[in-house]
Amino acid sequence: MRNLRFSKILALNFASALLCLALSAGLALPKETSAARVEARKAPILIASAKITREHGVEGMRDATGHFVPLARYQRIASTSGVSDSVLLALAEPDRVVAFTRYSIDNSPLAYRYAGKPTIEDLTKVEEILSLKPDLVIVNNLGNEERIERLREAGLTVFDLGEMRGLRTLLPNIATIGALLGRPAAGSQLAQRFERRMGSLAKDIPEAKRPLAIYASIYGDSMYGASTGTSHHDVLVAAGLRDKAQSVYKDWPRYTPEMMLALDPDVIVTQDGMRQLMCGHTSLKELRACGPSGRIIEVNGRLLDDPSLTMMDAAEAVYEAVHLAAPPSSAP
Repeated sequence: MRNLRFSKILALNFASALLCLALSAGLALPKETSAARVEARKAPILIASAKITREHGVEGMRDATGHFVPLARYQRIASTSGVSDSVLLALAEPDRVVAFTRYSIDNSPLAYRYAGKPTIEDLTKVEEILSLKPDLVIVNNLGNEERIERLREAGLTVFDLGEMRGLRTLLPNIATIGALLGRPAAGSQLAQRFERRMGSLAKDIPEAKRPLAIYASIYGDSMYGASTGTSHHDVLVAAGLRDKAQSVYKDWPRYTPEMMLALDPDVIVTQDGMRQLMCGHTSLKELRACGPSGRIIEVNGRLLDDPSLTMMDAAEAVYEAVHLAAPPSSAP
């Protein structure tokens, strides 16, 4: 049942992203040269520190929606996203966090580290959240403006970190959570260290020797990819791969067999258990990655789909499978 629920959650997340891409998915983007790709990979993403403002004599920060949240000594923090779960785990004193998400308890590879705390399953359960008596609720908005407003109307202080777009949003979010905790230096240091680790994993692999790869997974009768603007893309790059989809697609494209065959990468990174589905497909079995010269890398889906600090674990798993493991002698 948990796997079924998890698959439904993933499908809904992809569907939400696709709504935003309805007019643009599948449209070609300007192609990048190899040199441009290398420079983009080297460019720092981090906003060094959270932007502190002052309103009516009170210091605070504006969240992703522009809502002003004062800085205070928050002692009862409720986390409602996997991103804030992982960052609070790394930065906050344990007794300052009153709840983590049910999602992390059920799906995170580090679930044991969240044990012993109450969990939040859904933002709609306002009464349950109120019963925790939090003085700060941290959310990553996924189209839940009305739910967030209900929490604020109930008297709760809510900080919306915004969308989850891989390193581009994760690194500033780390710095922001550090500031909300009253530990801005620690937040910035963690973000800088995390960006450095992601960039160092495959730094010794020349661009020309990085295999062309894509991320793709199958949900029901549909195939989905992930390219620029996603944590999946950042994981591929950190693992020493070149994202072949990035010159054609962005965000979470919905692939047809024809689109997959047009990309035809050397490597496909996917969730565990999906190699057989792909290579057994009437059309997809012609993919180079299904043949003797290609590879399909299966990685724990809980790692690949988590845009939090576990991106590092996902990148390491992909790096090891691509660059350290012996290639298969033949395709199935």
